[in-house]
Amino acid sequence: MRYLFIFSILLRLTVTNTLAQSLRVGYYGETVTHYGLKIAAEWSLKNRVRERNQARKELLAGPALAVYRHPQNHIGLVFFPELAYRRTSRRGGIFELGLAPASSYYFLEGTTYTPDESGDLRRVRWAGQNAFLPTVFVRVGKDLSMQRQARLAWFSRLNVMQQRPYNTSALMRFSLETGVAFPLKKP
Repeated sequence: MRYLFIFSILLRLTVTNTLAQSLRVGYYGETVTHYGLKIAAEWSLKNRVRERNQARKELLAGPALAVYRHPQNHIGLVFFPELAYRRTSRRGGIFELGLAPASSYYFLEGTTYTPDESGDLRRVRWAGQNAFLPTVFVRVGKDLSMQRQARLAWFSRLNVMQQRPYNTSALMRFSLETGVAFPLKKP
């Protein structure tokens, strides 16, 4: 819940002050059967346009929050502080590489109990666990504003993550995102 609170404050500051360059919203699928939603804000740290081919290269950073459900097991929250390199061609094709030292917390579905000092069972509310999820990603898409079709971009992104801890070791995980991004500033 802490991460959700922090992210909502960051998002509110972003939208209110229009400091962010764009906002992304889309489907977040952790494996195939764990469906969810992701929202992210992006700031351009550095950008340049090549004169020769009009390609735009950017270094981006920003927070993101994903919520997914693993049916009959848990609900997961993942906070991604993202850093990415993006190249946008003059026709709007997007290619992006990045990394995110993400952290997650999952809440177990169902009722959870733990024994107390006297041996009786006591209900545990909001039972779950934290995990560190170092993530690398690749994203492709199309910026429709480059050809003046719409102030919108669509994208698909593959995340490769390693959950630490997972039982007594680590677990390699994958997630897929697909959605839209739109600018928060007027051109």
